[in-house]
Amino acid sequence: MENRFPKRLSSEERREVEEFLYDRFGIPPNIFTPYEMLRGVSNFWLYPKTELLEVFSKLQVQTVGLLFLRKVSVYLKPTSAFLQRFGYTATKNIVELPSETIRIFKEKKRIEIDLDVEPGYVILKDSEGWILGCALYINGKLISYLEEKLLRNL
Repeated sequence: MENRFPKRLSSEERREVEEFLYDRFGIPPNIFTPYEMLRGVSNFWLYPKTELLEVFSKLQVQTVGLLFLRKVSVYLKPTSAFLQRFGYTATKNIVELPSETIRIFKEKKRIEIDLDVEPGYVILKDSEGWILGCALYINGKLISYLEEKLLRNL
């Protein structure tokens, strides 16, 4: 069986990921100092820094750490789990929706809305400030990327 443990990002790749998160969401790079950034074919994980990472890398695993980004086409898409844990540090491209709009969004998974954010992936919050996860804003439409289990509980 081939070893499929994710590879540690090079310092250049790491800088590119940190710059993307800072440029897109205003998440400061120093937040990631205690973590390794690992990469599979199209997924990126955060894993606490440890001297044992080399030992762990010899294990046959499906996933490791917190899946925090996926490469979708040529874009990086943050996961809802990542945004729920680190999104509190974000300063831009955040969409706060009132509960009535969330109800409609839950049913339709796509709404036409005029927002003052850059086109692309955005952080969704409810009116109480809870981070729900990720959506895509493009051409005046907000498209849900929220997990089904989260939507059931809204």
